[in-house]
Amino acid sequence: MIISSINYKGGVGKSTAAQNLAVSLVHQGYKVCLVDADNTKATSSWSDKRDENGIEPSIPCISLVNPKSFAKQVRAQYAQYDVLVIDCPPALSPIAVKAMYASHMLVIPVSTTGGSDVWVTEQLLEKFQEIREAKEDAGDDPVQAHLLVNMYRRNVTLHELAAGIVEQLAQTYEVGVFDVRLGNRVAYGEANVSGMGVIEYGSDRKAKVEINRLTKELIKLATS
Repeated sequence: MIISSINYKGGVGKSTAAQNLAVSLVHQGYKVCLVDADNTKATSSWSDKRDENGIEPSIPCISLVNPKSFAKQVRAQYAQYDVLVIDCPPALSPIAVKAMYASHMLVIPVSTTGGSDVWVTEQLLEKFQEIREAKEDAGDDPVQAHLLVNMYRRNVTLHELAAGIVEQLAQTYEVGVFDVRLGNRVAYGEANVSGMGVIEYGSDRKAKVEINRLTKELIKLATS
């Protein structure tokens, strides 16, 4: 399966979701490769730190930022792995569009902390609709999309309102919403700077449960 962690808005947790999914999947025995398609190279830097610290299991990470060769290189890498996890750039760019075409599943993190995050996500979903229809018309493999409520705090009015808007967007654009919501937890940032996923780091049990639940949902969607 090819999974893209994508949103046109930066700072919503794309890289965090990609890294933690890759870690969780590799610990479950899948052969996983990370694709860093973002020029900031945040996931490549995370991968370098993982290698420097000798963290096992190892997760290969390649940087693919040339839109002209992106699709071809993704196909070549996918032939060698069970799962590719693509960390996409935070923009409506040729790379982002090609990643959506290449993917079987889009994981779309949406921050509930305010700002324009939810409305920028609507622009992404409009583009996703075009791609989904084009792939159907061409007889290509279908692509699913699921929104992921991120940086969430229960019983905070702003966060509850944003989560409700995410549900409305999912209904409008006929996409899914993951049942699990990722909390606004320090553990995600601490694990990141160590080259780890939260299931490998520290004692934040709630963060580990969240990522395990997200992975379980993703696998169920992929195999249904």
